[in-house]
Amino acid sequence: MTATARWARLSRGAARAAGRAGRAVLGEDAARRFLGDRSALLGLGIVALLSLFAAVGPAVIPHDPNVSDFTLARDASGAPPGPSAAHWLGTDPLFRDLLARLAHGARLSLAIALSSTALATGLGALVGVTAGMAAGTRADALDGALMRLVDVILALPYLLFVTAIGVAVGRADVGTILLVLGLTGWTGAARVVRAKTAELAQRDFVASARALGAGPLHIVRRHVLPNVGGTLLALATISAGQMILAEAALGYLGVGAQPPTATWGRMLHEAEPYLGVRPLLVAAPGFAIVLAVLGFHRASEGLRDALDPAGAALPRGRRLPVDLLVAGAALLLLSGGSAGGVRAPLGGEPAPAAPVRGGTLRLATTVNARALDPAIAYDELSSTVAELVFARLVTWDEGGRITPDLARAIEVSRGGRTYVFTLREGVRFHDGAELRAADVKRSIERTLHPRTPSPGASQYDMIEGFAEYHAGAAPHLAGVRVLGDHAVAIDLRAPDATFLPLMTLAFMAPVCPSSGATVDAASPPPPCGAGPFRVARWDQDGSIGLARHEGYFRPGLPYLDAIAWQTGVRATTQRYKFEQGELDVLRDLTAIDAAAYRAAPGWEGQRRWVTRNRTNAVFLNTELAPFDQLAVRRAVAFALDPTVLEKVRPDLLALDRVLPPSIPGPPRDAPMRQHDLPRALAQMAEAGYPYDPATGKGGYPGVIDYIAVPDTLEQAIGEIVQQQLARIGLRVRLRLVSWATYLAEASRRRAVPMGWVGWQADFPDPASVFEPTLSTRAIRDEGSQNYAFFSDEELDRTLDAAHAEQDGARRLALYDRAERIVRDRAPWVPTYTARQLELWHPYVRGHEGAAALTSRLHEVWLDPSARAAAGGGPRAAAPRTATPLRALLARAALPR
Repeated sequence: MTATARWARLSRGAARAAGRAGRAVLGEDAARRFLGDRSALLGLGIVALLSLFAAVGPAVIPHDPNVSDFTLARDASGAPPGPSAAHWLGTDPLFRDLLARLAHGARLSLAIALSSTALATGLGALVGVTAGMAAGTRADALDGALMRLVDVILALPYLLFVTAIGVAVGRADVGTILLVLGLTGWTGAARVVRAKTAELAQRDFVASARALGAGPLHIVRRHVLPNVGGTLLALATISAGQMILAEAALGYLGVGAQPPTATWGRMLHEAEPYLGVRPLLVAAPGFAIVLAVLGFHRASEGLRDALDPAGAALPRGRRLPVDLLVAGAALLLLSGGSAGGVRAPLGGEPAPAAPVRGGTLRLATTVNARALDPAIAYDELSSTVAELVFARLVTWDEGGRITPDLARAIEVSRGGRTYVFTLREGVRFHDGAELRAADVKRSIERTLHPRTPSPGASQYDMIEGFAEYHAGAAPHLAGVRVLGDHAVAIDLRAPDATFLPLMTLAFMAPVCPSSGATVDAASPPPPCGAGPFRVARWDQDGSIGLARHEGYFRPGLPYLDAIAWQTGVRATTQRYKFEQGELDVLRDLTAIDAAAYRAAPGWEGQRRWVTRNRTNAVFLNTELAPFDQLAVRRAVAFALDPTVLEKVRPDLLALDRVLPPSIPGPPRDAPMRQHDLPRALAQMAEAGYPYDPATGKGGYPGVIDYIAVPDTLEQAIGEIVQQQLARIGLRVRLRLVSWATYLAEASRRRAVPMGWVGWQADFPDPASVFEPTLSTRAIRDEGSQNYAFFSDEELDRTLDAAHAEQDGARRLALYDRAERIVRDRAPWVPTYTARQLELWHPYVRGHEGAAALTSRLHEVWLDPSARAAAGGGPRAAAPRTATPLRALLARAALPR
């Protein structure tokens, strides 16, 4: 007998068995009516095909749904790899096979739906039968109480109710999701079964059974359940579709099964940002959900009509399957859509010309400024604005070196313990007052005053007299001395190489005499400094307007008349404002848009990457097993390969050391750390946990929790860490918690074994990264900034020596030694730093020269001829090469 014949024989046998089962539950007449309903059979066929896909798909698809294939590359639009011979549907955002995840998601989604349906139907049957049997008897109060409970639950919108419970429970395992759905979806079945039971209880054959002495349990078993079985089957069928929808809603909202587990709802959630560039990522799980719901719905309608032929509508077998046709058409449209390209720059190639004064530069940002006073402002936007409004004694040049600004000379004496700043003469504040040395002392004391809630005050504890003054025990800061009208001396308790970098922060910027001696955060004075621009207007929820400071001390600067910032504008909105000519410079881009602009040749010369002063790493708690063993930590360091992160997002830059490239540090001639899987396996064997990748045997016996914040880039990186450590026998389980819980637990001693850590340097100096995060002084039982709880005497001595060292070359050599200590003892495994793509139209000149300092807009000027060629403002929408659908999809990409 051939395989085809055997399959046909098995199919016929299965059909006959199903027919017998249907007749047993529904009865001969109802079963015959159901089998004659083409619409119901179509629905049943859809459910059967999905079940077959869920059962067989994971076994025959040759890809692990949780393993990324980083041999592939993203396309030019920034989308994950598309369909190919190896990956029929392409890959998801983490380069995992989409078809494999769809099959495994089908298995889990259907299993959860059917199991929760069984639980809900069983519970509904129990409550309904109990209430129906109690109705009209001495236990009638029980019927009333149960039905009032059902009424209350039914009054709540089901999906909203389930989602609220899911959010309250938080992320959970499959069993918890099953219970949440099952224990909230029983009410409909309970009401129907109660009515059916109450009706049956009045029938003559039940009265006869009672007369013959039959008890309630016997009546339920012999007379009630057989007569409500068909109704329960119909209710369960429609409930299964609702459960699939509910599980998908939980997964989409991020409160379903834990990643990297694939469910259809979770896949929709992960694919949402890529709707504009890879619609198939959304279409595949979305169509599967729609198909399953429609299949169960058609089958349930068929069962309903078969059981109640008097209430059936016209024969549905003759109707076109309009719902399926619409769903299929939507799938085809989404699958065939793709994003249009980016528009060309406005204004064309500018001709060489001398800077011209005038014009307003228009920018936007996603955030709002909480404060603009330099003593208390510390968020990103406030710091950027402060760079333009408040000049400092010293600043950074484009090469990353400290250079005088308001000071024209700096003299260092007493072995690095005294700094004398000689001020420029004739410098004017925005209010017209002349800058004098007394203003510098007053401004410093204003920031460090005990009544000023400055977040940066503690960083200046190296100044003599800081402790007494900040505690309110001294009226003035003894370490700041006025040496005449244009010279001020600052005395330190000990030599400190971080002092000058700290003087570049806005906290130390001189402010106008009218700004007062302290700052009230609730009602700060108007911002007033000596920078190139003054604050003309500030709407805390809308915009910031800066105007040229006509008395700025640098001749001819600034070139611009004004700068207009729109605040609180979404990144996607900024992109389209920029392309329409409503913005001149664009800084906030989604990763997808950044990839599209990077790939567009027309923007060459009008874009640049700006690396942030931020380090991201995997911390390993050196006080908890197994990371209390050096060999295990070194194994992790060798096993992790951060270079793959650059494929996940174009705005990531892999790190092999603690310091990001934006912070001046030791030479980077050779990699500090390299991915080496054989050495990682050797370290595991040395630790006593040998692992054989071929058989999967061995490794660390326990499961290690990795803490991260859900629905963030760090969660996605955690899933990659999970894959890479599995190759050396370390089983990692993601523990996703809220941001507040993350901060509390990661900083608590002996609480978290490993996880993500990120650190933003306060100023571009190595001490601003190493000392707050990896020194022994940073360890606390609660609120520790050293999440690895790593204490090493050699590292502490090295950091202390570097902190005081005045010679630049010797200081960098010490930080090179610190890098090697961290590499060899592995409390951290640095992974990546973020970078920002900046774009500007060709008529914006002088912007390309400030790559190290994004806020040097006082050197920017607008080319009037190039701007006139661009239309001088918003341009009319030009037709794109993409179809209207593609244009719609292109605007659907959301930032993540």
